[in-house]
Amino acid sequence: MKLGRRGFLIGAAGVCLAQCSPSFRRARARALTWGGPGRRNGQFIKPRAIGVYEGETYVIDTTGRIQVFSEDGAFVRLWSVPESENGTPTSVAFDREGRVLVPDTHYHRMLRYTRQGELIDQWGEFGSGPQQFVYPTDVTASADGTLYISEYGTDAERIHVTDAQGRFLRQWGTFGESPGQFNRAMAIEMGADGSLYVVDTGNNRVQRFDTHGNLLGVIGRPGVEPGCLKAPFGLAIAADGAVFICEYGTCRISQFSSDGAFIATLGAPGREVGQFNDPRGVAVSASGNILVADTGNHRIQRFGMGDLG
Repeated sequence: MKLGRRGFLIGAAGVCLAQCSPSFRRARARALTWGGPGRRNGQFIKPRAIGVYEGETYVIDTTGRIQVFSEDGAFVRLWSVPESENGTPTSVAFDREGRVLVPDTHYHRMLRYTRQGELIDQWGEFGSGPQQFVYPTDVTASADGTLYISEYGTDAERIHVTDAQGRFLRQWGTFGESPGQFNRAMAIEMGADGSLYVVDTGNNRVQRFDTHGNLLGVIGRPGVEPGCLKAPFGLAIAADGAVFICEYGTCRISQFSSDGAFIATLGAPGREVGQFNDPRGVAVSASGNILVADTGNHRIQRFGMGDLG
């Protein structure tokens, strides 16, 4: 999941390059789906976190299970996070070694697993200081192993930066609606150029930063029209730089080109194939498939790039 060299935000900080526009294409309603409500292998209770790595799809639902599937939806294996009574993780990602990173949101810590589910290490405790978290939501890793963790909560609307071992390096961000501030940072992704894209859910936008927190640009403004954003939750970036934003508030995926042009929407509210019910996450595989955690419908839907047209 990489960005093109240009990224999708260019120009002065705070400029919305993808304006809301009535010009768009809506994806055709066809997809491969799997899951359904339940606690058996291959079933889900509100899947909310999704990630892909080397042809496998990792999904976390509100039971705290981490289920692994082939890209075609065949169940492979599972394990569970240590605790889940307080709540469950909101994302799943991978470090430079391909190990599984899980921000354990409601337990104020980071978990790291092998891809077979062995817990390697964990770090963090409740708080807003170094080596502490309030609600960590997502993580992305740079080529040198540095981890960038999005976080929200009182005194913790920030990006928390650690080395590959989880040792605190620096942080930036405060609560607010001005450029560079956050109101519930829910997802983070690093582009091929090394810039960081942060889903700023409460402010209905995505912000782009360099690795030291300098704001490079903003995309989105509140609205439901094509090209606007309403309660974005998840973010994925394809190998060609295409940007896919999962909007909980409109039950759709919005696609932008790497230079910021709005391209298409995928989905609409509902329960039919190609429709979503409170989706929380999106991922793009190396083969170019778009995978959506269709949370309220207790399933995963997989689309091809050709379905956007």
